[in-house]
Amino acid sequence: MLNNEGKAKINSLEISKGDVFVSLLGKKTHGNHYIPDVINKGAKYIITDRKLADNFIFNKILVVDDILTFLLSIANLKRSIFKGKVIGITGSIGKTTLKENLKYLISQTTTVSASAKSYNNYLGVLISIININLSSNFAIFEIGTNNFEEIKNLTSIIMPSQAIITNILPTHLENFKNTKNVAIEKSDIFKSKYNPNIELLILSQNNTDEIHIADLALKENIPNIITFGKMNNQSYSIEKIEKIDDTTFEISIYNKNTTYKFEINKNQLSRINNILICLIIFVYNKLNITTFISSTKNIQLVEGRGLERKISFNHKKINFIDETYNASPTTMIICIDYFSNIKTVKNQKKILILGDMQELGEEALAFHVKLLEYIITLNLKNVIVCGELMKSALNKLIKKNFKIALMLNEKLILKYLKDTLNNEDILLIKGSNTSLTNNIGKTLLKKGEI
Repeated sequence: MLNNEGKAKINSLEISKGDVFVSLLGKKTHGNHYIPDVINKGAKYIITDRKLADNFIFNKILVVDDILTFLLSIANLKRSIFKGKVIGITGSIGKTTLKENLKYLISQTTTVSASAKSYNNYLGVLISIININLSSNFAIFEIGTNNFEEIKNLTSIIMPSQAIITNILPTHLENFKNTKNVAIEKSDIFKSKYNPNIELLILSQNNTDEIHIADLALKENIPNIITFGKMNNQSYSIEKIEKIDDTTFEISIYNKNTTYKFEINKNQLSRINNILICLIIFVYNKLNITTFISSTKNIQLVEGRGLERKISFNHKKINFIDETYNASPTTMIICIDYFSNIKTVKNQKKILILGDMQELGEEALAFHVKLLEYIITLNLKNVIVCGELMKSALNKLIKKNFKIALMLNEKLILKYLKDTLNNEDILLIKGSNTSLTNNIGKTLLKKGEI
């Protein structure tokens, strides 16, 4: 793991020849159950916290008392060896998409490593650091949280010299209670007592909580603070968005008497701040701007976060927009607006399925009611909602003459889709990753991507 040979992996299905299998206790069984499988796949080593049967023969199994403590020691060593620039990303929404965008764009001009999937909790961060390619010039990590003091713990391990806070919005309110507490928690990424390496902080400035973070940052004497957003006097601002054709937009971003122009696909328009942040990273690190400009149109969406693909369902070719990874009040509105603006051709239908938004605390029901009220104003057809929060929100609505259907189980929804969808129809599904919508998305993808 220290010499870049093989990757540390916790999922036995993902093991390839030369990898290290980290055998953990899962939801249903312990990873030791899959050790014969990973050996057959060519795992080089196995790390576990449980002894195997005495008659089990494999001379490269390391049994440790505490796997997390062991992984932390390896991660700390790997981080101390790595000499490239380390970028840490936190924020309420957009972390994984930004990480993937940044990884792609930087890879067009130099070497870069990045955390896999949404590996932004304690275990995920340890695995991600252990899997850094030491020859990379950049390493990018997500730093997530759903409770107090998690950011400082992860930051002290990653020690990013360049930190990004994408935004502060109502997410994970079950523990944080309000967005001010979210802002305070996220600010730990740049505090010198946890991260003495900090040299650059990139901040969104679109609301009072984000302004509060900027005030906290000024007290830390960070060498470089770069802001962007709708508020006045930001370091970077979007100057102009011009439609070129039905699929392409030209973006103009202004900074210090310089305007940067580049093209993006229309499905990136709602994620334009991610591209703006990538531009800031390029300018700050003196990376090739010409390469940046020529690459932005090729940025791909991330699985579960707006990725569009054709699938086969009930012998029909369907355009499936997959937003099933997660949902918050803000991302729901963005997604619904995008859906409402999709143009259809003759006889082509659009169907929208929305699931519950999780971890919103005491205001959860109010957020769902407000969302449904917004949908009603758009007069959309073929809108299905599912989940107990959506059910309660529907019952709270004062207006009763709306066209929103409630379906509370996967079988019913799949039957509706089977009866309703025709060739080339458009289906968008969004909800939190623990909601029913996530299961429906997986079921549809199992039917077959074309």
